[in-house]
Amino acid sequence: MKAQYQVRYKKEQLSKVKRYGLVASIIALLSIPLFYYLDYSELQIEGSWPWRLLGLSGAVFFLLSRGLFSSKNMLWCYAISLLSYLLMMLGLSIQVFSDPSYGQVQYFAVTTGVLTVWMIVTLIARGVERYVMWGMLAALLAYFIFLLLDHTVPKGYIATVLVVGVFTFLLLRHQSRQSREKAFYLYELEDRERRIEQQREALEEANANLVGFNYAITHDLRAPLRRIQSFLQLVERRLDPEAGSEVQEFFGHIRNDASKIMEIIEGLLLLSQLGKSAMQCTCTDLSEQARMVWSEIAPESDVDFALKPLGEAYVDTNLVWHVFTNLFSNAVKYSRKEEQARVEVGSYEADGQRVVYVQDNGAGFPAQYAAELGKPFKRLHTAYEFEGTGIGLAIVKQVVELHGGSFWAAGEEGKGATFYCSFPIAPPSGQIE
Repeated sequence: MKAQYQVRYKKEQLSKVKRYGLVASIIALLSIPLFYYLDYSELQIEGSWPWRLLGLSGAVFFLLSRGLFSSKNMLWCYAISLLSYLLMMLGLSIQVFSDPSYGQVQYFAVTTGVLTVWMIVTLIARGVERYVMWGMLAALLAYFIFLLLDHTVPKGYIATVLVVGVFTFLLLRHQSRQSREKAFYLYELEDRERRIEQQREALEEANANLVGFNYAITHDLRAPLRRIQSFLQLVERRLDPEAGSEVQEFFGHIRNDASKIMEIIEGLLLLSQLGKSAMQCTCTDLSEQARMVWSEIAPESDVDFALKPLGEAYVDTNLVWHVFTNLFSNAVKYSRKEEQARVEVGSYEADGQRVVYVQDNGAGFPAQYAAELGKPFKRLHTAYEFEGTGIGLAIVKQVVELHGGSFWAAGEEGKGATFYCSFPIAPPSGQIE
């Protein structure tokens, strides 16, 4: 992977070099003759043409290299072009500093010119920082040697050039390293995002296939199962009334198992269809919704039903009906063995959500298995203890998550259980009800 990053990084650097190099060369061709004119007319510096010619040669060299050399060599060509501008100014400054006929005006002018070129080269050395900084270091060493050998030169100006040159070298070194690390980091992020996107697409495809498979299986199973139930009823009607109780018991087992299979199929169909159609959410009084569902589930039950004010939530009433239906049915079922069964329904607000809880004093469940609740076919009690399909809580969990909420439970074996569902209190920001 790093090798791929290297290739990509080099291509990007070549692209930068072509753009920066073209602009820099054109500007150099236009400005260097102007500065040569100023050397002669205003600063009275004679003999600066060899150094100015060196700078012009660097600009012309890069422009010619675009047509003469391959792209692989463009980095070197651009680095040589930039170094020629540095050498032009360093050579001109040595010429001025070593000639006692020049004064402070010329010293200040060439020093300013050197510092300006340092700055410009640092800014435009994109992609060739490593080459330029080592060439710059060699030029600084030569400059330092010149300072040591010639004791008549103005030390202050040359020291300024050296100090700025050292800082420029360090800056280019840091810039080169940072540019490479930043590019590699971005490449890695892009690769991760691409892999995540591929995994997401594969997961969506797998989920779609699973939903389709689930729907096809359950849909295809319903028809033959209904025929089995119909023929079972016909056989029972034609059965000799004098048949033994054992035969009647066998038919009862067959009828119950067929009904259980039909419940599982209906639950799977509902689970596969949840979320396929657009939700019709409104601000709904959950207390009224819960009261209606309880009247359907256990209208004449001996269970002590305590309904506290639930407040309003932004929900789809058709989907929430499934939540209350399954939670109330479970509460009644698992507390029916208690002398005085009790079901309490309440709510509270937390983090901008309406948290509804359904609490019973029934069989409960081991606390360590709380995270398993809500998974299809996950049952914490045997079918001999309590009947069920293991799909009801899975439907509850999916409905709650479709609303952007959370589903969790707490309980203790033999001491009841509490199931929590969170729903949004108001429409999402920017959405009009």
